[in-house]
Amino acid sequence: METTVIKDAISESDISKLNQGVMDVIRNRLNLEDIEEGFRVYLNGKEQNEDYLKNLCKTPPTEDEDIEAYYKRMFNTKFGIIINSGERHSEAIAQIIGNAAAPLISKVGLPPLGIEITIFIGNYGWTPLGIHQDHLGENVIHFHLGPGGKVMYTWEEDEYKILADSKQNNKDITPLLPRAMQFPFSKGDLYYMPWNKFHIGYTGELSVGITLWLNNPFKKKYANRILESFKYNYIKDDKTIIPNHTSILNDYSALNDLIDVFDLSKDILDYNVKDFFKYMYDEFNMTLVSNGYWQNPPLALEKLNGYCPDNEFYDLNNKEVIQPKPFNIMYTIHNNKISVYVRGSKMIMDYHDELVEVIKKLNYNEKIVVNTFLSESTMNFPKEAILYFLSLIYNKRGLIICNDQNL
Repeated sequence: METTVIKDAISESDISKLNQGVMDVIRNRLNLEDIEEGFRVYLNGKEQNEDYLKNLCKTPPTEDEDIEAYYKRMFNTKFGIIINSGERHSEAIAQIIGNAAAPLISKVGLPPLGIEITIFIGNYGWTPLGIHQDHLGENVIHFHLGPGGKVMYTWEEDEYKILADSKQNNKDITPLLPRAMQFPFSKGDLYYMPWNKFHIGYTGELSVGITLWLNNPFKKKYANRILESFKYNYIKDDKTIIPNHTSILNDYSALNDLIDVFDLSKDILDYNVKDFFKYMYDEFNMTLVSNGYWQNPPLALEKLNGYCPDNEFYDLNNKEVIQPKPFNIMYTIHNNKISVYVRGSKMIMDYHDELVEVIKKLNYNEKIVVNTFLSESTMNFPKEAILYFLSLIYNKRGLIICNDQNL
């Protein structure tokens, strides 16, 4: 529960890769016009509207632009960008920070909803949100990539209550600064802050910060998130019209329609309530673990660059592939079906022993020369089927092609 700065914690190599990852996030979000949630832009302290963001989508960063070049081309004034769910759009960020966080998670445990990334970019001066306190249980580790530095000003809860009546988003900052604790940090440093500090940052020069959030949710939020996950995975997109009831209290036809819309086997539908919630709980956690504890799964390649797993699986035959750390493929077997969890996504297919063998091989996180693996394998299973299975995993970002720069 103590705020701290750790100097020179990030290597130059990782700083370079993470900066490139940040540009990938901006580029992907703008190319996909994914700006409706979790993408905010501020100019001279004022948040820009949807029309501005849509116009920004027309000129995303080029492949060779860094943040300084992009800033000079697009803004050239005091600006700030805040982007949520950064792990979804950058494999470099998900892998580097996921691996960095693993020892911490093994020591203190995992927040039940997993971990997530928010990115702060700009030279905006005071944080546009004003002095504020994060939600209960939201603890943050800031990976500072520079090039400019940043200063965080914090106040203890009790003192800030006296000074400013616990006012959130307080932009009357100057009178309160003499009573603040100051935490300056620069390129390569880590900054940690627990949830209960009132705080504001000052960023006078252009800089980039990637923040890792370890949030312990309220029970209500936790239940809602698991129910949302269940709805996403198990409610069919069935637009069949349900007719009128002859007697709403005695006509159970609509109940059958309700049950039919769930994509669940009969034995699961027959569970008692407690067992059914356990099923949802296990499903949620399998997706979380398969994604290295990240809340948001990455974009599938078919959405990112048009990869087609049905048509391009033969291309993997001559490749060297690896499942990157900290990710592992999870699976469950039920009613002669295997559910395969890859980077937070779930695939269901007919069960075969050979699929489990492939999963176990991939989970060593070692390089595999695909054609050598297939030629040496003693599995009594069509090689094309294994290639197709690998293609499905590759599409969900559970594999990378070695020496492929587009991770």
